[in-house]
Amino acid sequence: MRIIIVEDEIKIREGMGKLIESLTDHIVLGEASDGEEGLDLVLRFKPDLVITDIRMPKMDGLEMIRRLYEQKIPVHAVILSGYSEFEYAKKAIQYGVDDYLLKPLAVDDVQDMLEKIEEKIKKEQLTKGSPEVHLRNLIFGEEQEEEKQYDILEKVCGLAEQAQYILFAGYIGSAPASYREQAEKALEELKEKYREIKWYAFYMENLQEFYILACAEWGFERISDLEKSFYNRLIFHWQDKEERPIWTRQAFQSLRDLKKTAQNLNDLISFSLIWSQKGWLTREDVNAYHPAPFLPPAEIYTRIRNAVCQGNPEKEKEGAEEFLRYMKDGHFDADDIRRAFVKNYYMIGDTLEDIDRVLFEHLKSANLLRNIEAAVTWHELENAYRDVIQLITSTRVKREDISNYVIKKAINYIREHYQEGLTQEEVSRVLEITPEYLSTLFNREMGITFSSFLKQFRMSHAKRLLKGTDMKIYEIAKATGYNDPKYFQRVFKEETGVSPGEYRQMN
Repeated sequence: MRIIIVEDEIKIREGMGKLIESLTDHIVLGEASDGEEGLDLVLRFKPDLVITDIRMPKMDGLEMIRRLYEQKIPVHAVILSGYSEFEYAKKAIQYGVDDYLLKPLAVDDVQDMLEKIEEKIKKEQLTKGSPEVHLRNLIFGEEQEEEKQYDILEKVCGLAEQAQYILFAGYIGSAPASYREQAEKALEELKEKYREIKWYAFYMENLQEFYILACAEWGFERISDLEKSFYNRLIFHWQDKEERPIWTRQAFQSLRDLKKTAQNLNDLISFSLIWSQKGWLTREDVNAYHPAPFLPPAEIYTRIRNAVCQGNPEKEKEGAEEFLRYMKDGHFDADDIRRAFVKNYYMIGDTLEDIDRVLFEHLKSANLLRNIEAAVTWHELENAYRDVIQLITSTRVKREDISNYVIKKAINYIREHYQEGLTQEEVSRVLEITPEYLSTLFNREMGITFSSFLKQFRMSHAKRLLKGTDMKIYEIAKATGYNDPKYFQRVFKEETGVSPGEYRQMN
């Protein structure tokens, strides 16, 4: 702890400072002889604890504490008093004084006081945040912090180690944005109906997951009724919608099983791909599901690949829809379904890489694979895959415009920077495309490579300078991006058949 001592008697003040630092690892930040000086020290150093006498000149200890209290300064306070000042000590309680010590001071009393204050500070640090904060930290935090979170939830937040618990976990990423607000309203209704139950709820924004913990210390007398009420309020009205929340639940009896329970529920939610018709998943559903052996749809893959090779949007869409029907009706394992969609994406990408580099680069830059891999529900997976097909078909129509735009930007950049040591890598970095993509565009749209275009561009400028100026050869070389005059002369002769000097004489 960091401590300030305020006492007008120098022997007591210095003696206490030495005692504290000799017996403990606490730090005495400063000492003051009156309340006014003490107030300044507290405001300046913001200690954990101020130990102050009551009667002092200029400003007494009670007045100093009162001002700290009114200014809401977060500092613990202990007062020193004699028996005659005991009434003053009791008065100080209203200002949040933690303890008092009677003079003359006893070593054991000082040690006990410091231990109490230190324990109180530690408890305060642990209890920062609501029970929901600590529940979230327990479920998603570091493994080494688990015991700490359990301790806080039990000793500070009042959750019994042994009780009847039910954890509801919901994935609402597929549901409309309004669902979250409606879910919070439904929770308030549940709290009102089941007042004997403690409710804790929090939402994980990055995961789009809702967690609701119900705790009945003496057991759920109406557990089936509770689950029915939960279902009716948070699930039933969304059953027929494509974009629906997915909920599951599990009961447990020990707070120590909370993290494991949350993990189990996350595993259940992953089955949303195959239980797409339901908004309520149970372990019984999953256990009763016996997936069929996965058979890769080789013929469908071939039809999609051929359609991509032909550049036929209608055939591409037909193949995509056939693939979706096959995967949805196949009764496959969820992991097999995900792998099949990823494989389909890579198949399309590999085909485009071979036949249409421009379109391939456009697909890669869109990063649609991320959406496929992150999909939780069938609806999300289906939409993510359709986005791939839509991008391919729509980009073909716009490809000429896209290509022209990129080529124009590249040429403009060359025109502005050809005098510098320009490279294909530099231009592609400026345009935020790969060097390979830039090379493909030049070959496709200009009929020559990037390096050939750059060389021709520089030579045309060199010719103009040779004809229209008296610049020396080495100056022209530098002005067209060649630091080595000899290399410039060799390139010039390769392109024109004559040396720069001969070209100047001819013109």
